[in-house]
This record gives sequence, structure tokens and C-alpha cells, in this order.
Amino acid sequence: MNTEFDIYSKQILIVDDIEDNRDLILMLLEDEGYDNLLTAEDGTQALEVIKENPEIDLVLLDIFMPNMNGYEVLDTIKSNPKYADVPVIMISAHDKLESVIRCIESGALDYITKPVEETFLLARVQSTLERKFLQDQQKALYAQIEDEKAKSERLLYQVLPESVATRLRNGETRIADAIDEVTVVFCDLVGFTALASTIDPSRLVTILNEIFNHFDQIATDYRLEKIKTIGDAYMVVGGIPPNGEHHSLRCMEFALQALDYLQTFNLEHALKLHIRVGLHTGPAVAGVIGSTRFTYDLWGDTVNTASRMEEMCEPDMIQLSHATYEHVKEYYGFQPRGEVAVKGKGPMHAYLTSPRLAGQNVSREAILNQSLALR
Repeated sequence: MNTEFDIYSKQILIVDDIEDNRDLILMLLEDEGYDNLLTAEDGTQALEVIKENPEIDLVLLDIFMPNMNGYEVLDTIKSNPKYADVPVIMISAHDKLESVIRCIESGALDYITKPVEETFLLARVQSTLERKFLQDQQKALYAQIEDEKAKSERLLYQVLPESVATRLRNGETRIADAIDEVTVVFCDLVGFTALASTIDPSRLVTILNEIFNHFDQIATDYRLEKIKTIGDAYMVVGGIPPNGEHHSLRCMEFALQALDYLQTFNLEHALKLHIRVGLHTGPAVAGVIGSTRFTYDLWGDTVNTASRMEEMCEPDMIQLSHATYEHVKEYYGFQPRGEVAVKGKGPMHAYLTSPRLAGQNVSREAILNQSLALR
């Protein structure tokens, strides 16, 4: 924001149909040191000059002129949002009170009667220009504040679910929700830790960033909420209100596309990365923690079970709990894994699938298209 103020460089337009009047005001201002002065012979020409010079800082406007009088010029200036903030000082030999009132009500900042008194004119010009400068600074500061506010809000909506960010904006300070049913997905890159010790750190970060950025896009496409990344693990959830419908289906599509993408990524970068994906469906508690750096997170048995499904999954496969399987079994092909011993849970039925095993299903695609069309 520019805080420098050179009053004598400010652009002033002098409008009067009588040349001697224009010359007198022009001379007074030039003698004072003003060097950015424009003139117009009538109202029509004045509007053309203003249109061609949108940075005009002050208009000194006569009232009685042919073609278009000063009242009409003033009304035109003040009715145009582009020029409405330009200060106008009326200068006229007509000193009746009703004329003064009419001009002030129409938006003129001041009214000077002819013959012009030098000291009075210069004082009015200086005070008006100083006032406009302060108003311009105030507008620039306000615009800067609004821009920073918009940036903060965009960041808030990037890191939090839309409904949660809106609640924070509306003044809620403690957000914690018990959600009856969500589907949690954990993805973990197999062998990434070993890879980290063999390649340049910057390339390692680039690889991980490219993969997770693509996962972010898939999550957005399927109206899922990314919760966090932990090292080379990625957590996403479906079912956070208001995007609760068909969350298990949308999470399955995320998992399948994540596997497909990693295969493509390996071919493009001559790598052999593998991934395990685990899903589980059930209740959870969701909320925001932190006061200066917000974090949206999920807690509960559903989260732990989804993590266990991923840990016990085979590379390049998706492992589902029975709870998730019940939601999606008619839409995908699966390989039953039988009972697996889940830490802290005991034996649980699990199911495996992959892009190859899942196959295509017309009804599944129709439900997904309908669900995603609701956004």
C-alpha cells in the first residue's frame, strides 16, 4: 500500500466555459506548485476527460455552461460507480442557498462562489486532496484486510470439511460430533521407508507429494474428507455430513482409483511402489482440535479397525471388514479371506479386492453418478 503523498502531483480537472475563468484558476494552482492540471470547456468535454483519465483526484466544476450544466455533470459523475468517489468542488457566481444545497445533496464536497478568492480556493483544494488521500488509503487498507480475510477463509475450507469450516466462521468454538456411520480408508505405501534411504530427499518428497496430491483430487471427486497423512500413510473418510449418502461406495471407488493411479505412477517414474488399503464402516467421533492451527480428526473403534485392515492387507490389494462388505458386496467382486486375528478385536471376517477383481457394475456406476450429482 502506497503511503507517500505528494499533493502537488495530484490530478485536478478545471471545468468552466469561460476561458478567463479557467485561466485564472489554472494560474493560481500552477503558482502554488500544482503540475498535473487538466481543463474542459463544457460539461460534455469534462465527462470525456474524466473517462480518459480515471485517476483524477479532484474536479473544480462550474454550474452554468452550455450543452450540459454543472448540475448534470455532477449527477453523472456521482451515479457512475467508477467515478463516484472523485471529489467535486462547485465554483459558481450563483450564490443562492438553494443552489448550494442542491449541489451538496447531489454529492459535491464543497461550494465556492465567484469571484474566486485565492487563499480560500487553495485552502479548499488542499484540504479536499488530503481528505481524498486519506480515504484512498482507508479503501486500500480495507481491501487488503478483505483480501487477507478471503485467503484465511480459503485456507480454512481447504483444511476442514465445508460444513465444519462454516460452523467455525459462524462462531462455534468447540466442534465435536458423534456420527452414526462413516467409512474410514487407510492407504499405506509399502516399502517407502526403505526407498527413503536410497534416493535424494528432494526427490523423495516430490514423489510423495505427487502421489498424495493425486489422492487429494480423487477424494475431492468423490466428496470424501482427507483427514491427514502420517509419514507415507494417507487417511480419508466418507460420511461426514452433509455428504453422508453412499459413503462406502464412494470410499471403495477412492481405493480402486488409488491402486490404479499408483500402477500408472510406477510406469511413468520407473518405480516399484506398492500400496495396502484398508476400509471399515461404523460410528465415530469427529471434531476440531487446536485454537491457532485447526486440525479436523476422527476417533473411535472404527478408525482403529480400518487401520488394522490396512496393516493386515496384502500389497496392491484392498481389505474390507465385514461391516463395509455388507454395504458394497452387490457392486464389486471380492475374494473372501475368512477370519483374521485383529489386534484388540479378535477374529474378524475380512474380504480382499483389487481393480481386477472388482470388475464393472452398471448399477454401482448409476448410484455413484446420482450421489455425486447432489453436490
